[in-house]
Amino acid sequence: MRSRASIALASLLLFFWSSVPLVARQETTQQDDIRKQIGTIIVTPGNGPNLAVADFIARSAGLEAAAGTFNQVLWADLDFAAVSGLVGKSLYPKTLVPDPASLKFDEWSADPVKADYVAFGNLQNTGGESSADTYLFDVKTKQQLIASRHTGDPRRIAHEFADEVVKLLTGRDGIATSKIAFVGGESIRAMDYDGFNQRGIASDGPMVRFPQYSPDGRYLAYVSFKTGVPNIVVRSAEGGLIGGTNFNSTTTSPTISPSGQLAFSSAIGGDGSMEIYVSNLDGSNARRLTRTPKRINISPRWNPKTGREIAFISDRAGTPQVYVMDSSGANQRPLIARGGQADSPSWSPDGRYVAFTYGGAGSFQVFVADVASGQLIQLTSQGRNESPTWSPDSRHIAFQSNRSGRWDVWQAHIDGSGQRQLTRGGGRSPTWAK
Repeated sequence: MRSRASIALASLLLFFWSSVPLVARQETTQQDDIRKQIGTIIVTPGNGPNLAVADFIARSAGLEAAAGTFNQVLWADLDFAAVSGLVGKSLYPKTLVPDPASLKFDEWSADPVKADYVAFGNLQNTGGESSADTYLFDVKTKQQLIASRHTGDPRRIAHEFADEVVKLLTGRDGIATSKIAFVGGESIRAMDYDGFNQRGIASDGPMVRFPQYSPDGRYLAYVSFKTGVPNIVVRSAEGGLIGGTNFNSTTTSPTISPSGQLAFSSAIGGDGSMEIYVSNLDGSNARRLTRTPKRINISPRWNPKTGREIAFISDRAGTPQVYVMDSSGANQRPLIARGGQADSPSWSPDGRYVAFTYGGAGSFQVFVADVASGQLIQLTSQGRNESPTWSPDSRHIAFQSNRSGRWDVWQAHIDGSGQRQLTRGGGRSPTWAK
């Protein structure tokens, strides 16, 4: 739970859910099994194909700074993507490579570089805008794989080319042009996936909480206290008002299905419980899915792959655990039930995993469960870490952490490596989308 947030909702939930001992570590064999599985998703240094990324050359006067930004961003994007091994630039030949005519394959294939692929190109002024001519070659076959032009801000065009490279090497869309929304202060803010280009999206009264993008990134739902009673607001990704709920009881934890339905938790039943409901985006035609009097059912999350299952948190068995049910409310069953206290489930876009917060006695960490086997892996250990959200490619996770002394948004690979801080002025409840 978000015990540091002195808000009515947190008080309500903490009233029902007392602290319990921290969940025990899973058996070593289970940890090994899921780590091996995840090890096939993230390419660790020394494994996979070797990619060299030559510095792009400024071909127009005054673009030296832009080229420096482009090179820095491109390297960081491909490094965090973890789809190949990056060859250190200290090993590169001294020959500049602004275009294919400058590429000498033997320099890049031989020791010490030994690259399988090389990315390179140049920046120039085109019609008053910066543009980049970008290339990717297979060093061994001497085949040109990418030849494209990107125009605009140096950071943006570096992100675009990074995603092109990832798509070519893996067949899957990259994440460099994706976005993350989060709670910053008392407003909902958005930023690029790497923490840059932060901007406001919504500020509804004295308090906003728990933003959630739709799977396609077109909509954003969140909780607003504008009327004095927490309710759901749904906006377009650009901030336009779409709809929401208007109940006289606590309503929270919004999530949007792939087909555009809204699920949420609410006390509108009047029987002393928080239950899961499904409705249209404007809150109409609300239908109750859970019925557990005097209990808490909260944090529903659609399976974005199928739209047919909902993960949620329930304390019906005594302590809050991760449950799963069909989108109709049928077949409610525990996904993980091993003691401790669970919160904030988040389904990976490919439907294979559920990330969630697990802990007790003031210590909470981010775990990932394999849905098919129920096996767990712990991703975080430093400070308190909560509210995980998945990257659109199911290979990375963002979360809130207080390890720096306050809540900020952090990011990591699915195996827990590569952890880095994204916000430095405070940030909570991240949600990640295309």
